[in-house]
Amino acid sequence: MTRADLAAALARRGLSDAHLDEWFPDFGKIHYRIFEIEIGEGRWVLHENADGVDFGTPFAGVLALSTTNKIVAQDDQNRCPVTFDLSRTGDVLSVGVGDDACADLQDLPSQAAVYESSPFRLVQAADWSPPTSSPQASQGPSGASHSNEASTSGARQTLRPIGTVDGAPLGYVEYLPPSYGKQPSPLLVVLHGSGESGAGDKRDLTGLASAGIPNLIANNRWPDGRPFIVLAPQHKEVPPSFCMEANEIDAFLRFALKHYDVDPSRVYLTGLSCGAIGLWNYVAAHRDEFVAAAVPIAGYGIGAVELAGCELARVPIWAFHGSSDANVFVRGDVYPVTTIQACTNPQPVDARVTVYRDESHNVWDETYTSTRYDIYDWLLGHHK
Repeated sequence: MTRADLAAALARRGLSDAHLDEWFPDFGKIHYRIFEIEIGEGRWVLHENADGVDFGTPFAGVLALSTTNKIVAQDDQNRCPVTFDLSRTGDVLSVGVGDDACADLQDLPSQAAVYESSPFRLVQAADWSPPTSSPQASQGPSGASHSNEASTSGARQTLRPIGTVDGAPLGYVEYLPPSYGKQPSPLLVVLHGSGESGAGDKRDLTGLASAGIPNLIANNRWPDGRPFIVLAPQHKEVPPSFCMEANEIDAFLRFALKHYDVDPSRVYLTGLSCGAIGLWNYVAAHRDEFVAAAVPIAGYGIGAVELAGCELARVPIWAFHGSSDANVFVRGDVYPVTTIQACTNPQPVDARVTVYRDESHNVWDETYTSTRYDIYDWLLGHHK
């Protein structure tokens, strides 16, 4: 929220914004603040950050349900119970400050501003599953999980060290489906986490098979019926370039489109952790220039949405994150997706976020093998 959001919220309650500089002295140095409340099992936790910087230890307390639309919250020392009035429209939860036992304290205006300055979006695990009548289902093998289908994927995965393929800007791992060459194939570019960074030579490329989709392919857990060309480039970590850079991804996509028999209308990105951060940054820089849909997992897209704003709505994005992720806080995917969902110019093509309750950083194992959330059919459902 911006300073103007806070000031307007105070004005609606008949309060002056004269103390804003006292309560929020850093507003002149930042572009936005995020206040996020996690509610569950009779507890509340308030996280706060600005421009993606966490302010430290969150505030926590106890919740009690007073009526269907009211909750009473107090801190861990049982001081200052506050009644909040809740109203929900779709996935938007509006929170208003009702009775406050601490009304004589200076924190009431700031509480009112924090909770009322903008609606809170309710985020929970998605119930979406692919429709049985989807076009892909009627066309035979596609992105479906095919859990019982035989796989020869391990024999079809090849290391392509840096310098061995003309024009390749990075070393990479290649998978070609059995159907490759019969017709142009959809392309899925997989971006690894920081633990798999390397020089792109033969030795370091073997490390890419330790996680995510390359691991599934190497262990014959990638169905032959999935039509994707899968390419996993390797990032060489050179400070400050910790994660894959947007320009690296762009150069690799241009190479792949030129070198392989790719259907240019079906180019997809997915990435985990550091790879998801690179994915967000690439989409912020290049929008839908090449990419038809993207799946970031345990990533951080706050900077991307601040840079590109509603232009990100042009790219279908389905993000996944664990609610208890201590490596990359869950707001790293929740905030950008919910911001995109609120866009009107343009309206989002498809923006969704799935939060795994009580899961930590590694939610990619579950996402890449899930039958409940079939990202492969979802990806193939989008084309340029």
